[in-house]
Amino acid sequence: MKRTFWLFLLVVLLFGVRISPAKAVLSPEDEAILGKKILAEIRAQAELVNDPEVLAYLKRIGQNLLEKAGPKYFPFKFFIIRDSSLNAFAVPGGYIFFTSGLIEEVDREDELAAVMAHEIAHVQARHVARRLEALKRLQIATGAVTIAGLLLGGGKAGGAIAATSSALALTRALSYSRADEEEADRLGFEYLIAAGYDPQAFLTILSKIVRHRWLLTQNGPNYLLTHPAPPERLTYLETVVEKYKTRPWRRTDPLYLRRIQVRLKVITHDPGTLVVRYREALKYSPRDPLLHYGLGMALAKRRFFKEAIKELLYVVSVYPEKDYFRLDLAEVYFSAGRYQEALQVLEGYLRYHPEEVRARWLLARTYQELKLKKKAHEEFLKLEDELSDFPQFHFYFGKLLSDLGEEGRAHYEFGRYFTLKGDFKVATYHYQKALKNLPPDDPLREQIEKKLKSQARHKS
Repeated sequence: MKRTFWLFLLVVLLFGVRISPAKAVLSPEDEAILGKKILAEIRAQAELVNDPEVLAYLKRIGQNLLEKAGPKYFPFKFFIIRDSSLNAFAVPGGYIFFTSGLIEEVDREDELAAVMAHEIAHVQARHVARRLEALKRLQIATGAVTIAGLLLGGGKAGGAIAATSSALALTRALSYSRADEEEADRLGFEYLIAAGYDPQAFLTILSKIVRHRWLLTQNGPNYLLTHPAPPERLTYLETVVEKYKTRPWRRTDPLYLRRIQVRLKVITHDPGTLVVRYREALKYSPRDPLLHYGLGMALAKRRFFKEAIKELLYVVSVYPEKDYFRLDLAEVYFSAGRYQEALQVLEGYLRYHPEEVRARWLLARTYQELKLKKKAHEEFLKLEDELSDFPQFHFYFGKLLSDLGEEGRAHYEFGRYFTLKGDFKVATYHYQKALKNLPPDDPLREQIEKKLKSQARHKS
């Protein structure tokens, strides 16, 4: 990820927040409003991973933890940023972000849950709001010059400005205090243990982050800068973990995690490079199913569908009881234009997993490509809430509505698509077209008016 994005986020946090002198921290209501603004900026500046199944996996882990976290100020949402560094952070409003590099690095679901529990604890304890207050109190004499340097990032001038005491003060203010970290450790451990995860995982993932800190020095706020880990804190964590060594913990599916990691790798890396690597690795481990799986998914991304299907059929034969590999096969059939075969696999899969969101999404798209518009429309409507943050859902729903002659609603969906992609100018165009095409008494008009006001505030 570009260094300028992280610095841009610092500036948004510093100058995009108004805190009343009478308030110690933001109110939950103001924090939620600010969170939405920062989320919009992150969408515009960073590349988010929008895979329904990978995000659903994060959401499931989050739900396991949140059930044990007591009353919530916000409805939490989890996101993945395409970035090879090992990082995670929370922003106002309950939005928690993980880099793809961090997810690829974990060895167990418990490690991912440990990082998530810690970030949830920061939000629950209002640490994020307190950081915003600290940022607001900073006094920067060379404001405009410093901001320009921070945003430019690279180059001699930008680098010199970014090294000033003001920029260092920004980074220090972004960091959690030692007291914040200790409280997040304590609360995070409570959530983790109550949800049945092994607390030892927190130490193992933190050790990995320490080992990989050199990866983070140029691209963004180092996790260890924003989450300080002095020796005494690590000693405290080891002491707490020792008390729980003999307990049985939640059983998870390690193969499913490995599959998610390979899937994420194929999404975030060059598929041609991966094809070469997987083929080379298979020379030494010719029967390794996950290598065949990675090769198949990378080949599919390169549009070598015949070879990809062959690889996935092998994986399905090795793991006939693991239905999720059949779902990958259905996806490749769909991408290859073999819609009837995709439909056959999906219908069989959904008989046993009727709530699986990625399968239902593939079913909706398969119906759409088969010109079964009524069935496709029914499936899209069922997915509206679950895939509201998934840009491709709105794009293809817009196309379907246009095919059905519902131009007003089609433009509304296209507007939502471009909003999620961070292109607010094009989004505004579609919202305005939607208003022109919708009947005067359509209740959707009120939602569109609100979105147009939001877009106008963003542009200002």
